[in-house]
Amino acid sequence: MLTITRREFFLFFNSGIGYLSMGIFLTINTLFLWFFDTNFNIINSGFADLNSFFILTPWLFMPLISAIIMRSFSEERRMGTLELLLTKPLGLWQIILGKYLGGILLMSIALVSSIVHLFALNNFKLGDIPIDWGATFSGFIGLLFVGSIFVSIGILSSLLSKNQATAFMLAFLLCFVQFFLWKGIGDLMYDSESYNFFNQIGIYEHYLSLQQGLISVKDIVYFIGSNYILLYLSRQVLLKIKNQGGFRKY
Repeated sequence: MLTITRREFFLFFNSGIGYLSMGIFLTINTLFLWFFDTNFNIINSGFADLNSFFILTPWLFMPLISAIIMRSFSEERRMGTLELLLTKPLGLWQIILGKYLGGILLMSIALVSSIVHLFALNNFKLGDIPIDWGATFSGFIGLLFVGSIFVSIGILSSLLSKNQATAFMLAFLLCFVQFFLWKGIGDLMYDSESYNFFNQIGIYEHYLSLQQGLISVKDIVYFIGSNYILLYLSRQVLLKIKNQGGFRKY
């Protein structure tokens, strides 16, 4: 499993797309947070917090993680190397989790590189209120959880299509639906019992709690459970592909 994780990591950066993706992510974040005159600009807000970063980053994660993960299985299927991988003494869960951990590692590097904004904020000393380190830590945990679900969605999308562009579009669409669309539907039903249901099945409300510094068991269970469901579906799709190829079951 760890061999697959290392392979995913080095293939991503050896292709050059890794440096490009990370560079674009950091550049867009930096421009919106420090230079562009928008509602995301930290200096204009006058508060020593990374709230703008925590609002903006999930939207940047959608294309970033979709681009990172789109080739995970799509390229293997297109090149015919997935059949070779399935003949190795590896269980289906080991293959899925190896790809998943590779994606988590790449996403974590993007998050760690973003800590530069925290150091810059600490040096600016905006306002009279010090940085809320607890809420900041909780916000980064929330982004890690959101990114993990996007990685799981990307793996499932990559298994569903041999075409990387199709896998990218499908992953991006599913990430948008899971992060925001359910909340939008819930907001339209504010006066009905469906409001709470739709808000609870989507990511947004659970992430919002963490962004505000509230770490609850309910939210953690949601993120872990969502990851498991998506990875289980990926395992079932991989099993179907394997059986169609006439491989022995694991």
